[in-house]
Amino acid sequence: MRVRRDVLAAFTLALVAVAGALMAWRLSEARSPGTATGSIAASGTAPTLQPLDTTPTVEPAAIGLADGIDAPAGPLQPTPVELPEFDEGRALRAAGDLEALGPRGGGSDAEAKAAEYLRDRLVQLGLDARVEEFALPDGATSRNVVARIAGSTDRLFVLGAHMDTKPPSPGANDNASGCGALLEIARLLAADPPVTTVEIVFFGSEETIGSDPNAHHFGSRYRVSQMSEAERMKTAGMISIDMIGYGPEFHSRTMGRGPMVLSDMLLARARTLGIRMTYRKDPGASGWSDHEAYELAGLPVAWLEWRDDPAYHTAGDTSGRLSGAKIATAGRLILEFMRGLDAAALGHLAEG
Repeated sequence: MRVRRDVLAAFTLALVAVAGALMAWRLSEARSPGTATGSIAASGTAPTLQPLDTTPTVEPAAIGLADGIDAPAGPLQPTPVELPEFDEGRALRAAGDLEALGPRGGGSDAEAKAAEYLRDRLVQLGLDARVEEFALPDGATSRNVVARIAGSTDRLFVLGAHMDTKPPSPGANDNASGCGALLEIARLLAADPPVTTVEIVFFGSEETIGSDPNAHHFGSRYRVSQMSEAERMKTAGMISIDMIGYGPEFHSRTMGRGPMVLSDMLLARARTLGIRMTYRKDPGASGWSDHEAYELAGLPVAWLEWRDDPAYHTAGDTSGRLSGAKIATAGRLILEFMRGLDAAALGHLAEG
């Protein structure tokens, strides 16, 4: 509603008159004997009167756009924030640190040192990392390093890489490359958590122990065995990052015994990023990486790998052969996938 000028002027004059009358009354009170202002008069200092605000108050609801106030064009758009990119140098340095520990057979002192190193790195990122121990068939003790990055939902997504090696290999590609990438991914997700809660796991004893080809993946099998039914139900998927530093071909792999939806989504995301990646079935009867236990539990999985590497499981698997660009390609794909894992994508995973 518009406030008419004549009404506004009359209202203003009335307020001025009231203010004048009030000022006169206050001055007469100050001059009256027996008041508190008598002591002020005796000091020779006149009381200071604050001017009254004579501007008429008009309620906001009474002012419309016709009074010269423009309507906002729309909701204010936030200033775009450039998210930090995957740092291949950090990943390579972490891989070199693990390689320097030497062969890290399941249950060995070197594997225990690797677990301590990885736990400390996660703690430095502000994460509550823990080490869980489990027994091996040969009586030794191995361990996983586990930490979670809380998202805005209780839906869970697992990112894992194994920290052990097959002696005599120092395991730069198999699998310090995956561990270095996972540390870098954890750093970036901890600083900018995604929608889903992320479980970071560095698995112990992925490699075969003894002559039984099925005697492997002890850490991931133990981790899955510790999940309650409710926890499995809210787990959206799992990516195993294993051998990503060497080889001409980049693959998403599964055993073909569980949902294919996660692998398909990763392949589609790779295309949008301009990354050449193809699907190849895991040829192992019991799998060749830590996705196995999760896939057999009915969860969507994918194992990301660059292949082939003729030096894996040998003493020649050293960090001088690693490609930072290949590690960064895998790391960037996983990072961008996790950042885009919104409610709709989580629903798609659940349907698959």
